[in-house]
Amino acid sequence: MDGNSRSNNNGGESDTVYEAIFREIDDAVFLIDVARTDGGYEFTFQQNNTAHQQQTGFSEDTMRGQTPRELLGDEQGAVVAENYRRCIEQGKTIEYEEQLTFPGGTSHWQTKLTPIAEGGTITRIVGVARDITEQKEREREHQRTYRRFQTVLETMSAAVFLKDADGRYLLMNQACRDLFDVDADPVGMTDEDLFPEEIAEQARADDLRVLESGAQIELEETIPTPAGESVRLTRKSPVYDDEGEIVAVCGVSTDITEQKAGERALQQLKDRLELAVEGAQLGIWDWDMTTDEVEFNEQWARMLGHEPDEIDPHLDAWVRRVHPDDLEPSEAALSEHMAGETEYYDTEHRMRTASGEWKWIRDVGKVVERDADGEPVRAVGIHLDIDDRKRRERELERTRELIERTQESASIGWWEVDLVNESLTWSDEVYRIHGVPMDESVELEEAMEFYHPDDREAIRTAFDRLTEEGEPYDLELRIVTASGQTRWIRAIGDPQFGDAGDVVGALGLFQDITERKEYEIALEATREELRKIIDLVPDLVFVKNRDGEYLLANEATAEAYGKTPEEVEGRSEGEIIPDAEDSTEFRQDDLEVIESGEPKAIGEETLTTAAGETRILQTVKIPYKMPETGEDAVLGYARDVTELKEYERTLEQQRDSLTLLNQVVRHDIRNQLMVVESYTELLEDSLPDDQSRTYARTVIEAAKQAAEITETAKDVTDVLLQVGSDRTPMRLRDELTEQIERVRSDQDRATVSVEGPIPDVAVLADDLLESVFRNLLTNAVVHNNEDVAEIAVSARVVDDAVRVSIADNGPGIEDKHKEQIFLEGEKGLESGGTGIGLYLVKTLVDKYGGDVWVEDNEPTGSVFVVELPLAD
Repeated sequence: MDGNSRSNNNGGESDTVYEAIFREIDDAVFLIDVARTDGGYEFTFQQNNTAHQQQTGFSEDTMRGQTPRELLGDEQGAVVAENYRRCIEQGKTIEYEEQLTFPGGTSHWQTKLTPIAEGGTITRIVGVARDITEQKEREREHQRTYRRFQTVLETMSAAVFLKDADGRYLLMNQACRDLFDVDADPVGMTDEDLFPEEIAEQARADDLRVLESGAQIELEETIPTPAGESVRLTRKSPVYDDEGEIVAVCGVSTDITEQKAGERALQQLKDRLELAVEGAQLGIWDWDMTTDEVEFNEQWARMLGHEPDEIDPHLDAWVRRVHPDDLEPSEAALSEHMAGETEYYDTEHRMRTASGEWKWIRDVGKVVERDADGEPVRAVGIHLDIDDRKRRERELERTRELIERTQESASIGWWEVDLVNESLTWSDEVYRIHGVPMDESVELEEAMEFYHPDDREAIRTAFDRLTEEGEPYDLELRIVTASGQTRWIRAIGDPQFGDAGDVVGALGLFQDITERKEYEIALEATREELRKIIDLVPDLVFVKNRDGEYLLANEATAEAYGKTPEEVEGRSEGEIIPDAEDSTEFRQDDLEVIESGEPKAIGEETLTTAAGETRILQTVKIPYKMPETGEDAVLGYARDVTELKEYERTLEQQRDSLTLLNQVVRHDIRNQLMVVESYTELLEDSLPDDQSRTYARTVIEAAKQAAEITETAKDVTDVLLQVGSDRTPMRLRDELTEQIERVRSDQDRATVSVEGPIPDVAVLADDLLESVFRNLLTNAVVHNNEDVAEIAVSARVVDDAVRVSIADNGPGIEDKHKEQIFLEGEKGLESGGTGIGLYLVKTLVDKYGGDVWVEDNEPTGSVFVVELPLAD
């Protein structure tokens, strides 16, 4: 497709079309000449298109005449030449993928080679290649993601399975296979192979509910396993194919055997508590609410380790003994009951005993008497010792949390400390995390030394409180392994109590959370930086999910609702937008962007702020995915243009006023000036002497000059009223000649000569171009102190512009004033004008992309030069 190849064809215009296609096609295209040699074939590159040059870094001149080995090196060149040989020998188009290194870098290519024969002999090969590097990277990323999914699936403690519409198992994770003791590949098995007939039928019925309704179901079931019966919480969900048809059922089953046993134990504990309330001695109090005197019974005092006579019969006796952290909520509950909002006053709080310890008390009471105004005057109630119950509840809750945490991950180790024997036991996983051989014994103090120096105090304090006060801990700390590597771990410790209620040991979990922690730290740092950046943006920036909840809101967004970003984030728009209709409209826009995957410019929309102000926003919304979850969301940017819109309305009003003023200047004032000029001319001939006629001539000249000022004012107004007007080609000769003739007819004491022909060219300007020349010509007359103002006009083309010179024989302009005279309102000391004419000239010439300046004339006077760009 070079010059020689075009000369060998008679296609004419077709060759040009093919050449353009070859050059501009997005795929990389290259042409190879094929020559037969004694040893086989010789391949030489002849031509490559723009896309190939950009993607490989090889220019056409670099490639032309080069063999694959010369261009790509021996190793790469040999592989490429082998593909070219294969194309020739097969005599047809071949396709393949290859990885090549070019000056532009290493890339994956999908290449198509097509042989071209002349006279039955293949003389050329046309190659078309497409860079698939990104596609390959996506494929590798998909494989990495799939492997991670497989790893997560296989390490989950929950049993996960997948069954087709006929009830045949397609997949079981390791937990599921272990549960049913399945060693072989489970694919093809059914529930009949695993369960008794009755359970299998029920399982099949549950599956059919999912398949027919398309809804997720959750059920508790007891199923037999090789290890015994297991109580399971199972969720079954439909699985859809690409056409939206339900083709399978996915199940996730969690072992809740221990949880159910705990619930039964908790219910038994509740039953015993109710029996104790009914049959045990209770602490009784009787409160005179008018004097705050309280009568306590003996059991109330002994419950706290006091003798009855040690308790002051006053409300302060109760207030002083309630735990400081519990006093405020207890008093709040009492206030609600006294106000009639609750039937009973019922709280649980801690009270200090005579020995200084804290004991949990259930405090139940009721107002039994009110005065005529409904104000409470007497209340009675009971104290119940629930300290044992609270301790058991804490132990049960910790045990339940421990079970749940264990289920979260299969890669977690355990440890146990026997305080009686002063021994420490580690599971294999804990040894692995520490990098210690499993056949080595580790003492408790040695284990503490593995913790990072900055975290040792925290773990020692937590362990001491566990052993001394029975307080469990759950910490995220660092350890330094035996090889010196720092790792993040999660350490959980629970106390083990003896028969006497004292702590005799500890049992806990140990989990390596290094990857999660490093990710969280990096993510938090990124999030904080992003938060700092968007909070600096004065406009509204936000991210919302499908449900309309704010996932992110900058300071400007939150301020619009009278809230902080923390108060906005996590709440739906309907909860925080005062106008429900606005909320609905915004919601529709969000869903449209999320569903379409296309950005949307909302244009102008209104928002009612928390302060009741109506603001006008210009909003752009784009589809967005949350980095952590991949959740569909919408990213919005809203610019507050309320003040801009108000300014535009004010400007429009001012423009209307200026238009009216322009009409008055052009019509009414000019008409009055014409009357002055006309009547003064009539009076001039009838005046008795020369001095009077001189006065009359002065009035006539002043009227003419005032008319010129109104003309200039009209031009200035037109400039101010223009909004984004475009420049168009204007004939220079016509505009300049018309103004020259006008000055010749209007000015009695001026002569205007034209030196040489005026070029017949077009310049980029508008209808106000005439004002440029009129003001410069008039200025040469008005500011001339000679009896006759002699003005010379010339024009010539200079490069891509035309330069018009207007010379006069006036007094000239000092150098220090040559730039100032174009400023707004500037005029000579002896000038009677407004000083706005030359400012208008400068404004218009700048608008046209030109320039204007002043030079000295010889022997006297000034030359005003205007340079304007030529129209193309």
